[in-house]
Amino acid sequence: MNRLVNNLFVKIFLTFWGILVITAVITIGLIKLTNTENMEAPDWAVRTLHNAAKRIEGDPLSITPRPSREFQRRFGRPFLINEQGVSINTPKVPRHMRRFIATNDQIGVPKLSIIEHRGGEPRGENGEPRNNQLILFGPISVEISGQDYLFYLERPVSPTSAASLRRLAVAPELIWGVAIILSIGLCMLLTRHLVRPLKQLQSAANQVSLGHLDTPLPEFSRGDEIGRLSGSLNRMVVTLHQAIENQRRLLSDISHELRSPLTRLNMALALHKKRQGETTSEVQRIEREAQRLEQMIAALLSLSRMQINAQQQHLKLEELLNPLTSDCQFEAEQLGKQFFAHYPKAIGSQGIELVAYPELLSSAIENICRNALKYAESTVRLTLEHNEFELSLTVSDDGPGLPSHELENIFRPFYRSNEARDRDSGGVGLGLAIAESAIRQHGGQIAASNGEDKGLEVTIRLPLK
Repeated sequence: MNRLVNNLFVKIFLTFWGILVITAVITIGLIKLTNTENMEAPDWAVRTLHNAAKRIEGDPLSITPRPSREFQRRFGRPFLINEQGVSINTPKVPRHMRRFIATNDQIGVPKLSIIEHRGGEPRGENGEPRNNQLILFGPISVEISGQDYLFYLERPVSPTSAASLRRLAVAPELIWGVAIILSIGLCMLLTRHLVRPLKQLQSAANQVSLGHLDTPLPEFSRGDEIGRLSGSLNRMVVTLHQAIENQRRLLSDISHELRSPLTRLNMALALHKKRQGETTSEVQRIEREAQRLEQMIAALLSLSRMQINAQQQHLKLEELLNPLTSDCQFEAEQLGKQFFAHYPKAIGSQGIELVAYPELLSSAIENICRNALKYAESTVRLTLEHNEFELSLTVSDDGPGLPSHELENIFRPFYRSNEARDRDSGGVGLGLAIAESAIRQHGGQIAASNGEDKGLEVTIRLPLK
């Protein structure tokens, strides 16, 4: 039974069903209050009933066999009903009074109804509209000759008095107001019960997706699906953290282990060249491949070291870019090329802040800039744009560009373009892959496209909030 109650489907079903039932019950109750039929009789009507009852108990002949005109003028038209439901003072009870008596036949709180009387002439003797509104009120108990009767009164009422009596009832607008407020309140409680923990889980999951694997996910002491989801996510994050740590450790261990045979290979090549005195094309090939392998291992070790030691920091954008652009400009001069950095004035004046892994982000941008310098003919440009939520960084060159079908593949590890990235260019195919991994770890996006005229454009988008 406890497991059934903790089921989220059952909770939602029972809550909505309860809201409908409660709202319907209260609405029906309020509808009864709004009805000008059978509303609670005001004090003056109750006093009129009791005064008329005293008059009847003191002088039964004042209404039997017919009520006197003086009685009707003072109190209204009387109706005495015995235990069998038969009127003893008038043989003919109007339909509206019979209906009122049938609805209100219990002694307690007297009721009052306002009706439109359809009988009689529509106009009086002077041609004025006849008042056809009546009020019916009762019952109270009357004792005549030792016999108890139910006592009711009927009397005409002016339109002004009828309007005043109707204002005593609850306005119909109140029914809708109470029903709407009640349903909104109950639905808000249900929504808060469901959405609040989901928002907490979403916030923690967003932090995990940005690489903060040590973020504690909230745990809820509830047995429904949300509680079980929280437990599952916590176990998933722990497993993911362990898997990534194992992967990083394995990558670092493999890179270190590869260094030993590579070192011995380079030593053997050096000894061979010393003994032979001349270098063959095969030995030169082995030497080039050994150098590339050395570069790949160095890149893997660097990436592994940055990922293991990475810590997020609050830093200003200019503090990250100024040394990087200075290095790129120096390298461009050595290559006989030019490197331009275009910063909006707002970036320097406002001091835009980032929450980032400085080494990873700097390495990503540096790899992209160096890649552009390698293939540019003469010029590389770094352009920055930003808004309240996002920073956009574009590195463009005037090189040969790439075929459109290869633009998505250049961020894959060890990928080289057949046209522009052959093995003789010296690249190992890890720079852009490292950049893509770093940008993704910051919750950003990276994409490549060909320029309008020529060259390649690589755009990085990073969230600022």
